[in-house]
Amino acid sequence: MKRESYPLSMILLALFTLVLLSVSCQQPAAAAPEKPPTAKVSKTKIAKIVFIGKQDACDCTRKRVDDSYAELQSALSGHKDITVERIRVDTDRAQVEPYRKLRAIMVLPAIYLLDGAGKLIEMLQGEVKSEQVKKVLG
Repeated sequence: MKRESYPLSMILLALFTLVLLSVSCQQPAAAAPEKPPTAKVSKTKIAKIVFIGKQDACDCTRKRVDDSYAELQSALSGHKDITVERIRVDTDRAQVEPYRKLRAIMVLPAIYLLDGAGKLIEMLQGEVKSEQVKKVLG
């Protein structure tokens, strides 16, 4: 079997072409995964809070909803200018829907904190502590 030899310039050209192809075919670096929203200090004044719970709930959900509502009330002491609306996902569906469109509810309770124009500033879900609410209120 006879072995062919290629000129060095052809070999270098082939390598250069492969390098260019490999670089041009690479996918752009993926962005870092987005962190879940956390309670942050708000620079916008909160005017309204919508607390979404559930009327017909199991014991564990009822406890989480009731405890979170008590924590919310505790955090709001001294904030008499903030309106709180309490609605239920299972009995007030039409009232809940606009808030679901702002941000999906993953776990109850869902607490929507809105500015005076009704713009969503922050949403807290699940077992909420007064410190989380206070942090958003600033």
